[in-house]
Amino acid sequence: MVSFTHHNIRLDDGTLTKPEIGFLISESSWFLSAKRAIELSFQDEIAGKRIVDLGCLEGGYTVEFARMGMDALGVEIRQSNFAACRHVKAHVDLPNLQFVHDDVWNIEKYGEFDAFFCCGLLYHLDRPIEFLRLISQGCRKLMILNTHVATEAGNPNFPLGEMTEHEATPGRWLHEYEPSAPDLDLEQIRWSSWGNPRSFWPRQEYILDTLRKCGFAMVFEQFDFVGDNIADEIKQGYYATHDRRMIVGVKSS
Repeated sequence: MVSFTHHNIRLDDGTLTKPEIGFLISESSWFLSAKRAIELSFQDEIAGKRIVDLGCLEGGYTVEFARMGMDALGVEIRQSNFAACRHVKAHVDLPNLQFVHDDVWNIEKYGEFDAFFCCGLLYHLDRPIEFLRLISQGCRKLMILNTHVATEAGNPNFPLGEMTEHEATPGRWLHEYEPSAPDLDLEQIRWSSWGNPRSFWPRQEYILDTLRKCGFAMVFEQFDFVGDNIADEIKQGYYATHDRRMIVGVKSS
């Protein structure tokens, strides 16, 4: 049976995939901020632009990018999540929407994209800097990263390790799962990493620095992903308590 854990998508027949959430993914501040970045970058040339949604979970963002007119590809490794993606694909009339069951580390085989959307993935990788370099090679224009970052103060909401250095980058390790656990089933922990039992969170400034060195002429933090109350969110909201950031890179034409 197909189940949804997070993405509330309106299908063509009007049914919702996760109605108890109370709002559609198309109405979420995270999607709307990404939509604004796309509109600013491509303006009236959005139709037909290729975008990839890395680690797309249940395909909600991928669907909305396709509804914007983009050629949208969602990449998802978990069979349980991919089944939800296939359900969505079967219930929307979007020829420009595709999903593949694959590891994001294999992204090169799908060619170049005008835009990369990497939401909720980077902080689940054990080689995030290497991954940024990899996907930057295949990005023609726009990179959107929605991710947690390591801070000097640490974060009581996550079991992060001490500040250390990995990939020549300061950051903190996060324990994802115990690989020797007898009852381990990666399909059941649908929001965790896939092939690495721990992940590395770089500090924000080193993510920005990596993008700049990878050819993005403009790199910046986009604050409107937190919603309308930016000041409150930065002082005491999810932005502050969970060290979540939206980082954008734009290559010059």
